[in-house]
Amino acid sequence: MNALEKIKRSWWVIFSPIIIFNGLGFIFIGAIHDNKNWILEGVIYELPWVFGIIFSDFDGIIEVYVAIAMILLLISIVRSVWVAIKLADVYDNEDKYSIQSTSLNSSTQDKNDFPTTLACVSCLVLVFIAYGILAFI
Repeated sequence: MNALEKIKRSWWVIFSPIIIFNGLGFIFIGAIHDNKNWILEGVIYELPWVFGIIFSDFDGIIEVYVAIAMILLLISIVRSVWVAIKLADVYDNEDKYSIQSTSLNSSTQDKNDFPTTLACVSCLVLVFIAYGILAFI
């Protein structure tokens, strides 16, 4: 695969350095490749921005969320470039490698109806809300 094709397939990396939208690239690429871990990673990168906007009326809290969001912004830039480089390797060797969907439930475990991804995201949301309330007090 030539360099132009690799760039066309890695356009989602553009979202990483954009404030407020840095997690959308991971949500997009996770949805394309049916990778729940990348979708969850994108949601985690977006959460501080969402809570920063929600709690923007409270003094002192916005700075905390923006600081967390800026750290996650830097991490998302590095991580998205890393994933794009690894995906370029996969695109070069599509016959050797294959991108497979990941499942949070192992095939050897009993299948239960508890959605693990939703529970993880809900827990993170509750942590951010609790931290915002504690910072306000």
